[in-house]
Amino acid sequence: MIAIVGGGLAAAKLVEGYRDAGGTDAITIYSGDEHGPYHRPPLSKRLLRGEMEAHDALVHPHDWYGEQNVDLRLGESVSSLDDLRADTVVIATGARPRELGHLHMFRTIDDSLDVRRRAGEVETATVVGGNFIGCEVTASLTQLGVKVTQCVREPLLFGILQAEPLSEALVATYRENGVDLRLNWNEDPPPADLMVAGIGVIPNTELAKSAGLEVRSGIVVDERFATARPGTYAIGDVAEFYDPVFGKHRRIEHWSNAAYHGTTLGRILAGEDERYDVVSAFFSEEFGRSFRYFGDAEGHDSAVLEGDFGEGRAVYRLLRNGGVVAAALMGLEGHEEDALKEEIRAGAAAAR
Repeated sequence: MIAIVGGGLAAAKLVEGYRDAGGTDAITIYSGDEHGPYHRPPLSKRLLRGEMEAHDALVHPHDWYGEQNVDLRLGESVSSLDDLRADTVVIATGARPRELGHLHMFRTIDDSLDVRRRAGEVETATVVGGNFIGCEVTASLTQLGVKVTQCVREPLLFGILQAEPLSEALVATYRENGVDLRLNWNEDPPPADLMVAGIGVIPNTELAKSAGLEVRSGIVVDERFATARPGTYAIGDVAEFYDPVFGKHRRIEHWSNAAYHGTTLGRILAGEDERYDVVSAFFSEEFGRSFRYFGDAEGHDSAVLEGDFGEGRAVYRLLRNGGVVAAALMGLEGHEEDALKEEIRAGAAAAR
């Protein structure tokens, strides 16, 4: 039997990968969330704006899990790995939002629906945070007609990406859309009818720590997602996994990473010779325009811009020792994106 602790996207994708690869063991998913596995990207975008409903965000209808011989236990938590009677245990406990006083948190379907309801009742909002959640919630609330003040500690939006031309274009877009954008903000957030915090997350590693597993930025696993404890794995936001493309351990908190982890581990558990081997990628969308980001810019020493993010098509390559290790991009075709990923794979190898 396989026990999955955590009921997010990674858990659902593990079931898919395992069954598609011919795995036949029974599976139990323990999910503290009452909704079952769902996609998080729509929560700060389409669900918040009322363009879809909660059931549309589900990875699969609940009936699908029974058809796959999965015991989906919603609203049920696990206090100790030793309580699980399973041959294989997968920790997919995800992360929780950092709190900021009395401000609304934004992580779950219920959070999104609560903020959506409030948005229909208020005129003003303050959003704290300048990365994914902060920027996406600000854009969606603005599109709903709410007057938003966005407070960002850094001098640019999405400063974490180290892609200044993209950040500068986004700053212009937000201000053109009427956002009261306050950069380098180190004071208390100004009061508003609705207050939302999007200042990052904390991985849920407590269960792993109590079991004596190695934890650094997350639960330490290899490129096959295995911990040092036999039969125990970790995937998704909570896992610090080995990335052979960059030759180091990393922890990534994005949709594509959770989906890839789950699918790949499912195939591994079904007996296939798989491992982590992909150029990491994620995306964001604001005011009807999306951008993507590939690779890992840590330690880059130069950068080259091609195109113009303000015009909707650009690539900003970040280099280390002459090799491209990351890129922010907008408006590329699929085959161009694939070629860029291969450029990053080669550049990362050359830059080591």
